[in-house]
Amino acid sequence: MNRSLIANRYAKALFKLALEQGNLDKINSDVKLLQSYCNEADGFLDLLMSPIIKPGQKKHAIHSVLDKKISVSTMNFLDLLIQNNREVLIEDINRGYESLYKNHLGVKDVTLYTAIKMDKEQLQALDDFLKQQFNAPIELTLKVNPDLLGGFKITIDGKLADASLSSKLKKMKKQLLS
Repeated sequence: MNRSLIANRYAKALFKLALEQGNLDKINSDVKLLQSYCNEADGFLDLLMSPIIKPGQKKHAIHSVLDKKISVSTMNFLDLLIQNNREVLIEDINRGYESLYKNHLGVKDVTLYTAIKMDKEQLQALDDFLKQQFNAPIELTLKVNPDLLGGFKITIDGKLADASLSSKLKKMKKQLLS
């Protein structure tokens, strides 16, 4: 079976559980904490991915690291993943849950690429403008890419708008050479 299909099923199950229990925000913060461990804690993913470490040892290690940091529901879910040998899907499941959570709340994912870093006032003005335009909460991520030379690129829910100087120069070059 397809790995992403399995991860999506687990993410949907966790989301449905969170909805039923009225724990959407708590489980979302648990998922973010889990993802931060996956990204930053040395050896955390190695522990989960290791075929040599027995499931009981993995559960014990996870409980010792995350006890009292995540909800009982999330801990039980992790136990189920380990029991079913699906712990290797944890990052995919985390992304799937995040996506379902944002979709449920109507949050728009916006990534802004600029040639230079924007100050707080500019970011706040942009955030306010986008909230007003989409009539929805915005999750804004700023990425600096000096190769743009000037202008910006913006992705909103996966759709790209390119108003960068480098892109305009490439178009001009293409027109001149053809």
